[in-house]
Amino acid sequence: DLEDEGIPEAVTTLREAIRSADGLLIATPEYNNGIPGVLKNGLDWLSRPSGEGGKLFGGKPTGLVGATPGGFGTVQSQDALLSVLRAFGNDFWMGGRLMVSRAQTAFDAQGRLVDDRLREQLAQFMQGFVDFVGA
Repeated sequence: DLEDEGIPEAVTTLREAIRSADGLLIATPEYNNGIPGVLKNGLDWLSRPSGEGGKLFGGKPTGLVGATPGGFGTVQSQDALLSVLRAFGNDFWMGGRLMVSRAQTAFDAQGRLVDDRLREQLAQFMQGFVDFVGA
């Protein structure tokens, strides 16, 4: 078992960054109606040793955003991520979730949103999340 070799340094570094953060904004794509394996693996490592996830994430204000080439945004991956993070006791901002569909046309070559409606949604989402974290 890899855990017997100790917690990887990258996990320890990420754990400290999360611990010192006022809130978490997690961005994820959607792969086959779920979260990417690397994100799930990272969350699993952060929960080790057993019970650490609740200590690290418990009560931490958390928001979710995502983009995917599919037509349904990242509703499936965000739902899957919610179920994982609920086990850790995160405090979710339920004022909105930002889900960008058809990501291949939603951004320009520099990675900027090209749709005015999406930019406004992002601005509203971010302001709501900042207010939630500061509450």
